Amino acid sequence: MKRTGEIVLTIIGACFFALISVFGFMFLGLSEDSAFTQEMENIAAEDPSLEGVEMGFLTDMVAAGGWYFIIVGILAIILGIVSLVLLKGDKHPKAAGILLIVIAVLSTLATFLISIIASILYLIAGILCLVRKQKESFNPEY
Repeated sequence: MKRTGEIVLTIIGACFFALISVFGFMFLGLSEDSAFTQEMENIAAEDPSLEGVEMGFLTDMVAAGGWYFIIVGILAIILGIVSLVLLKGDKHPKAAGILLIVIAVLSTLATFLISIIASILYLIAGILCLVRKQKESFNPEY
């Protein structure tokens, strides 16, 4: 049985997870940008609720968030590739489906719903892997 739909959905979902990793790299770039740090200091000077907050701490938080999104995105991509290998040749579609569903749920929770589109694609692919059955072939010799 061809699993073209599942494979295409998984590849598109992996591309969206790659986009999330790119956003993580953008956060890393922002944390090292002196113009961003200066702008954060200007905002903190104007806002009385941010009085006493150290801007170095905020830039460190942006950098940590960047690394977090990079790690979650790359793990989702790697596990998506593992599920594609399991789907190749229709060898283990149930295992691939379960893996895709678990990735979808965990990555949605881990990224605070930012990866919802990619997770929905993985979820649909995982459900298709579990639901689609191999067609029974009729043998007229019996």
